[in-house]
Amino acid sequence: MRFLCKLAWLPIFALAFGGLKELESKATELKSKGDASGALALYRQAAALDPKSARLQDEIGFLLAVLNRRDEAVQHFNHALDLDLKFAPAHYHLGVVLALAQSPEQAIPQLQSAAALEPANGEYQARLGETLLSVDQLDEAVRALKAASLLRPMDAANWTRYGLALQKNGDPVSAVDAYRHVVELEPANTDARNTLGITLVNTRHADEGIAQFKKILAADPSNNTARLSMAFAHLQKRELDQAILVLRDLIARDPQNAPAHYNLGVALKSKDDLDAAKAEFVRAFTIDPKMAEAHYMFGIACWQSGEFEQAAQAMRAAIAERPDYADAYFMLGTALKQKGDLTPAEEALRSAIRLDPVNPGPYNTLGQILRQQGNLEESKQMFSQGARVKAAKETELGVMPERK
Repeated sequence: MRFLCKLAWLPIFALAFGGLKELESKATELKSKGDASGALALYRQAAALDPKSARLQDEIGFLLAVLNRRDEAVQHFNHALDLDLKFAPAHYHLGVVLALAQSPEQAIPQLQSAAALEPANGEYQARLGETLLSVDQLDEAVRALKAASLLRPMDAANWTRYGLALQKNGDPVSAVDAYRHVVELEPANTDARNTLGITLVNTRHADEGIAQFKKILAADPSNNTARLSMAFAHLQKRELDQAILVLRDLIARDPQNAPAHYNLGVALKSKDDLDAAKAEFVRAFTIDPKMAEAHYMFGIACWQSGEFEQAAQAMRAAIAERPDYADAYFMLGTALKQKGDLTPAEEALRSAIRLDPVNPGPYNTLGQILRQQGNLEESKQMFSQGARVKAAKETELGVMPERK
């Protein structure tokens, strides 16, 4: 009798199993056609037949995420992991949803779990690296994106992120190689070629960078981004006349290009044409009042011209736009000292030291002010600290100390 009862269940079980396979097959077909709602309904029916399946819960969560029902999606991904904590796709999909919801701190552990469970999955490594990069966890981002680049060598977007992570992590030389891969994969991508060119310039390969900018301009003569980059490369090479020619051409094409005016000012200042340089810096920050560098360089040119009040005003404008601008505080203190405004000069120099304690300049200038004010003890301390900072910097740079 007991045997007969067991046999009686077999047709029902077989029917359910057949129905499950058929439901999944139809759901997969609808999903491939972009019918997320239809696929979701069928996967829900399949999950009712097999409630212990982590895979089906993950499929339901994925489709809910596609339909922008993220809270429900998260519930199903978590349910999938309750059923099988080692089911990598659920970790991955949960991580992606959390990252899209601007919760990278919660997303990263899920993405790390997915990548650890399936280390040969390039998609998992790429998404993990991208999310780590978004929160500046750079060492970990570099490792994940490097793994992804080996697993997915044709993924230009990943090579781009890998290059950016390397750059931000202080390795621009390796970033050049990453950006080369992007350009090889996407030769018509002018943004990628410009990024490669700029990185080459910044790694002392300005001629190679210029070659990249020329290729951009040959394909797109109206590309002023490449023109500005080329001018920057000439400035780096101290080819001031060439830089000026490129920048004047750029300004003729785009008179409201604030960076072009700023760089032209830098080139003219380097040729000691201070009046012309100041005019360009004024044009730059008139177009873009938030360009702190233009205010700063205008102040430097004024200081070189002996216009200390204007220099101080310019430094204050730079600091207003960038409150942590240590160099501007240093120059503000210097200009005020030369005007004889010792108390505000002292305050500015102390701010410069607080923001950039490894620059010896502010220590020495502050030491001079303190000596003028009769504070000899602290003055000696400032000169001594400035000397220590200078020696440390020279040691770091490999500069031989002066003989005494």
